[in-house]
Amino acid sequence: MVLTDEHGVKIHATCKREHIKSVQRKLPLGKWCFLTTFSVSQASGQYRPTSHPYKMTIGDETVITPSGLMEDSIFLDLARFEDILDGTLKPHFLIDVMGKIVSLKPVKTVQVKGQDRKVVQFRLADSSGNELACCLWGKYAEQLEVYDEREQPLICLIRFAKICFYQGEVQVTNAFDASIVYLDPTMEEAVQFKEKLMEDNLPLAVIEKRNVKREVVLKEDDWNDFEIKMISELFVAHQIHHCKIICSIEAVDTDWSWFYFGHKGCKHKAIKIGNGEKQLWRCGKCQVNITEVVPVFKLHLIVRDDTETCKLILLNTVATTIVGHDDVDLWDGSYEEIENPELLPEPIKELVGRSFCFGISVCSDNVTNGADTFKVLQVWSGDKFLKAESQSDPTSMIGTSSSSISSVDVLMLEDNSPNESEECKTPFPKRKEGDADLPDISSTSKKLCTSVKVEKEKEV
Repeated sequence: MVLTDEHGVKIHATCKREHIKSVQRKLPLGKWCFLTTFSVSQASGQYRPTSHPYKMTIGDETVITPSGLMEDSIFLDLARFEDILDGTLKPHFLIDVMGKIVSLKPVKTVQVKGQDRKVVQFRLADSSGNELACCLWGKYAEQLEVYDEREQPLICLIRFAKICFYQGEVQVTNAFDASIVYLDPTMEEAVQFKEKLMEDNLPLAVIEKRNVKREVVLKEDDWNDFEIKMISELFVAHQIHHCKIICSIEAVDTDWSWFYFGHKGCKHKAIKIGNGEKQLWRCGKCQVNITEVVPVFKLHLIVRDDTETCKLILLNTVATTIVGHDDVDLWDGSYEEIENPELLPEPIKELVGRSFCFGISVCSDNVTNGADTFKVLQVWSGDKFLKAESQSDPTSMIGTSSSSISSVDVLMLEDNSPNESEECKTPFPKRKEGDADLPDISSTSKKLCTSVKVEKEKEV
C-alpha cells in the first residue's frame, strides 16, 4: 500500500498475508483512517513507491479506526520531464508523470517467457515541448487499444511509473501491476495542464517550432530592462520572469559532474549505448545513433548575496563566459563516467570567491514548487559599469575580473577579500546516494534499528 497523511506526505506500507482481508475491509482505497501501533523499518530496494526513508508494517497490534477527515485530493507529485531525461531522478523510485500523447504506435501482442502479452509504445510531451518515451504492458496497454484511431489530443497520467532504459533511451513504463493509468483525467492538475496547452496555442507535435522558441537568446538591450533583485526575492516570486542577481560564488556543487557528453552537432545530451571498442551514442534530440560526442559545460554553482543562498546552472557557452576556457580544453579525453566529481579543473575551482551579475530565468518550477535552482542565461563582468538601482544596498565595485563580453556595458562587482574567499573555496562534498534518504548517525559504532514499535496515532 501507499498511505498519505493530510499534508500529502506518502509512505510505503505492508501487511502479512493473514491480515490482508482485514486491512482491505478496514482501510479501503480512498478512505481516511487512524492507525495506531504499527512497526517502522528502513525502506530499501528498487522500485520504491515513495521517497520516504521508512516503511510501515501493519501487524496484530495495529488498530484501524475511521476518521472524519474529508479530502478528495490524490496528492500528485508530478515529475519534470527534464529531470527524467537528464538523469536527475533516481530510477529506483516510482514517479508520477503526465503529458500529451504525441505519437502512439498500435498495440501489439508479443511472446514473453512463453506467454502472450500486449504492449504499446508512445511518446508524451509536456507543456514545454519535451518528449518522453513510454511503454505500457498487459492491462495498461489494453486501455490504449480504443485510442489507436483517435484524432483529438489525449492526456495520459501514469502514477507510480518506473524509469528504465531501452535501446539507449530513457523511458517510463508501468511498475508491474502497481501503476495506475488515467486517460483524459479530470483532476485539478490535469485541467491546469490542458489550460496550459491551450494558452500555448501551438500543437505539441511541432517540436521544432517549440525548440526554437525555447532557445531564443535575449539581446543585451533586453537585459537592460530587467530588474536587479536579491536572492531572497526569488523564493517569494509569484510569476515566471527574467531578472538579474548580483552575488558571489560560494562553492561548486560537486553532486554533479561539471560537463556532460553531447552530440557534436546540436550539443544535446547523448546517452552511451555501446561498450565495445567503437563508441556508440544516442542523441536524445535528433533521435539518431552517433559515434562522436564532445564535452559540454553544465556547471552547478552555489551562490550567495547579502540575503540568501541559491543554486545556479550554467550551460555551454554561458559557462564558457565565466570559466574563460572551452569545455574541450579542460576535458581529460576520457569517455568513462567521472568517478570523483570533486576533482575539478583549476579554472573552475578559481571561480569560487568571484562575483558576477547573472541574468537568470525564474521558471514555473521555481514559482510553483519552490525549487531553489535557477538557470543562467547571461553573465556580466568586466571593466565597464551598468548603472542600475535595486532595493538593497549597492554592491561595492572594482575592476579586477575580465570577460569575453567586456565590450558591453557591464556591472562591476567586488571580489571577496582573501579571508572570505578562503572560507568558501571548498566545493560542497558529494552526497552518497545510499545515505541521501537516511538520518545522520552520531557514532560509527551505532546501527539503525531495523524494526521499531511506534506507540502513536497516525491519521492517513
